[in-house]
Amino acid sequence: MMRMSSQVEYGLRAMLDIAIHGSGNPVQARDIHQRQQIDEHFISQILLMLRRAGLIESLRGRQGGHRLARSPEQITLLEIIEAVEGCDDSHERPLNSAVVDASVVRDMWQVAREQARQKLVSVTLADLRDQRNLLNANSYMI
Repeated sequence: MMRMSSQVEYGLRAMLDIAIHGSGNPVQARDIHQRQQIDEHFISQILLMLRRAGLIESLRGRQGGHRLARSPEQITLLEIIEAVEGCDDSHERPLNSAVVDASVVRDMWQVAREQARQKLVSVTLADLRDQRNLLNANSYMI
């Protein structure tokens, strides 16, 4: 089955953390590191990738940190994944016509990738935040 890399998971968790704890105020990398239990050096690298992709803004200074560049409703999971892993714009190599099996497998994989992309572009950071808040609220019910 397909697996999510640690880099993607940490990127999603960092963005979710900023969406939850930011509220327009900058969130410091060390706070994300502590709450999410992600290595401080690794989270700094991921935050740099997210900033370069234009998903977050970094503010310097004592009160600095990171904040979302757009509202959570405007940031899709696909954007976050592509920010930390890169785009999957690979073009398949031309196939030797005698290799039909490879063509069938590649075509099936392309369909699966496209379906995954469609799902990931339809889910926003706000959706993740809302799901997290719902789970968190339900865990406090007695």
